[in-house]
Amino acid sequence: MARCCLGDRGAWRVLYERYAALVYRFLSALGIRDPEREDACQDVFMAVYRSLPSFRGESQLSTWIYRITARTTGKLIQKRRLRSALATMMLSEPMPAPADPSEETARSLMLDRMLDRLHPKKRMVLVLFELEGVPVEEIARIAECPTNTVWSRLHHARLDLTKMAERESKSRLGRSAVSADDLGSQPPLPARSENSDTGVAR
Repeated sequence: MARCCLGDRGAWRVLYERYAALVYRFLSALGIRDPEREDACQDVFMAVYRSLPSFRGESQLSTWIYRITARTTGKLIQKRRLRSALATMMLSEPMPAPADPSEETARSLMLDRMLDRLHPKKRMVLVLFELEGVPVEEIARIAECPTNTVWSRLHHARLDLTKMAERESKSRLGRSAVSADDLGSQPPLPARSENSDTGVAR
């Protein structure tokens, strides 16, 4: 860390290579999509570089980087909402968000949709605890809130996801039932007459 603060490029490269995958994965889990993720990762490390002199070692370096990533994500989401609001004002309906379903399975897409519906604070706690395996005490430092608040957000995030999963399951079952009814309601094909061929001479 001291060498990074002194501008040692080799030390900075080591730090970047050690934590880049963590930052990239966390950005993805927080809802930053591919078109923005690379730039967002660079923004995070620029913030890390600028803030290195203020790092006092009171928490793990990874915890500190998680916190900076969460703040960067919050700013990006605010900008996204602003762009969406402006698009809504200028157009009859908001522009759809870009997506590339070929890159993900249907299950991960459904999970992404459900995570997108969670409040950002709940989502961050859930992602850190369930996906990243970060202890609650560290999450509290990252989110800058008491541990009881972390547990509360985690509890409500799980409840919200469970309800969304139940609604998704009922919706799929309903669509399947409708499709089956449509197939069963088709009228039988009329029997073909032996003399109905156009080639039969009269």
